[in-house]
Amino acid sequence: MKKMLSPKITETLKQYEANEIERGLYCEKCGNKYDLHKFGSGYEYRDGCECSMIAAGIEAEKKRKQKAINNIFNQSNVNYSLQDATVNNYQPQNQSQTDAKQTAIEYVKTFSIDKPKSLIMQGSYGTGKSHLAYSIAKAIKAQGYSVAFMHIPMLMDRIKATYNKNADETTDELVKLLSSIDLLVLDDIGVENTEHTLNKLFSIVDNRAGKNNIFTTNFSDKELNQNMNWQRINSRMKHNSRQVRVLGDDYRERDAW
Repeated sequence: MKKMLSPKITETLKQYEANEIERGLYCEKCGNKYDLHKFGSGYEYRDGCECSMIAAGIEAEKKRKQKAINNIFNQSNVNYSLQDATVNNYQPQNQSQTDAKQTAIEYVKTFSIDKPKSLIMQGSYGTGKSHLAYSIAKAIKAQGYSVAFMHIPMLMDRIKATYNKNADETTDELVKLLSSIDLLVLDDIGVENTEHTLNKLFSIVDNRAGKNNIFTTNFSDKELNQNMNWQRINSRMKHNSRQVRVLGDDYRERDAW
C-alpha cells in the first residue's frame, strides 16, 4: 500500500517546485541557452547558464591572488619604525623633501606593469627616504599588486641563512621571488659593502631590469661609482629611473625626547 505524505510535508515540497518555467532562453554573458525556473518564493534559477559559476571562479581567483599578495608582502624586511608610514604623514621640511613627496604621489598614481619605471631616492641619513619608499610600497600593494620591501642588511642576513642545509628557503627561491614581483623596494643600498654582498645585490638588481623598482641610498654619485662592482650596480639601477634627491637634517633628531 502506497504511503501518503502528510499535508505539511506535501506543502513544504511545493516550495521547491517551480511555478513557471521559461525554456530555451539565451544568456548574452556566457553565451549558453538556459531554462528559467521561477519559484513562488521569488527565487529564480537558470538551468544551463554558467554565469554564477564563472562569477564564483572569478571571486575565488581574486581571493587566491590577494592571499598570494599578502604572503609576499609579509616577507618584507621592514624596520618597526616604518610600520605606520604613509605618504600623507610624511612631513617635508624643505623644497627637496616636498618635491620627493610629490614624486611619491605621482609614482603611486601612475604605477603600471606595462610601463615600468624606477626611483632612486638619494640623500643623507634621516631625511625620510625609507618612509616614502615604504609608503609607496603599501599604496601599490593596496592596488592589488605584488610588492616586497627589503632592507638591505636584513636581506643579506636572510640570504646568508639560506646557506644552511636546514633553511626554509634556498637562495634561488628567494632571488626568484624578488625577480618576479610587480614592485621591489631595496632600502639602504650601500650599508653593507663586502664583495659577497655586492655580488648578490648585482644579481638581484640585474634580474629586476625592465621592472618597477625603488632604491634608497645614502651614497653620493661618487660613492655609487667608486669601483667596478658599484659601477655595475649603479648602471642597472639607473635603467629607466628617476633620481630623487632627498636632502635635509636627520628627522630622527627632531623626534628625540
